[in-house]
Amino acid sequence: MIIEKTERYSDELLGFVITCLFCEAIDRSELQSWCAGFLGAEGAPDFLYDLIEFDEPIFKIYKVIGYVPNWSHSKNEEYALYGIALLRGTVPYDMPLSAAEMLDELARLPAIQHMFRKVFPSVVF
Repeated sequence: MIIEKTERYSDELLGFVITCLFCEAIDRSELQSWCAGFLGAEGAPDFLYDLIEFDEPIFKIYKVIGYVPNWSHSKNEEYALYGIALLRGTVPYDMPLSAAEMLDELARLPAIQHMFRKVFPSVVF
C-alpha cells in the first residue's frame, strides 16, 4: 500500500522504513538519518533516539521499538523493495525470488520506487 503522507511520522511509515531495512534497500546509517529527521516532530516516539544508536542484529529492532509497526503491503511490493536494493548495488542475503524477478516487480510497481524516493530523498540510485 502506498503511503501518501510521508512527511509526518506514523507507525505505518515506520513499518515501511523497517521493511526497507530488512530488504536491504537501506542500510543502518540511512535508518539512523531517517530517525534523526523525525526527532522532535509531533507524534514522534522517544524510541527514535534509541534507533539512532541501534547496532544489534536487525531482527532485534522490534525489542527497541516495543512492538511491530505495520505497513500493509503485498509480497510484490516487498519484492519491489528488493529490486531497489539491487539497483543500489546490494545483493540481499535472502531474496525470495531471482534478481531479475525482483527488478521486474520494481518495474511493474513504480509507485514503490516513488514512495521510496519521497521517504529517503537523499538516497540516490
